[in-house]
Amino acid sequence: MQAIRKEKVKRIGRQITVELPDDFKAEEVDLIIWPSTDEREEIARDPVKLDKWREELKQFYSTFNVDLSNFKFNRDELYDRP
Repeated sequence: MQAIRKEKVKRIGRQITVELPDDFKAEEVDLIIWPSTDEREEIARDPVKLDKWREELKQFYSTFNVDLSNFKFNRDELYDRP
């Protein structure tokens, strides 16, 4: 498996262009995009932005309901192999 990590890519408008090296042979790729660390650090330093970010996370995860009342962890089943 080949992987390339570009430290920072500057976007122009709504487009991002990524140049691949000649020896990269994959025909299909998965692309993951998230803000650079500078932007994440800015959120962490600003209490107002941090509170807003936390509220957005709470709203997003509040839609997931899981009933674990009957869940019983069995360590033996974890390592049980046929």
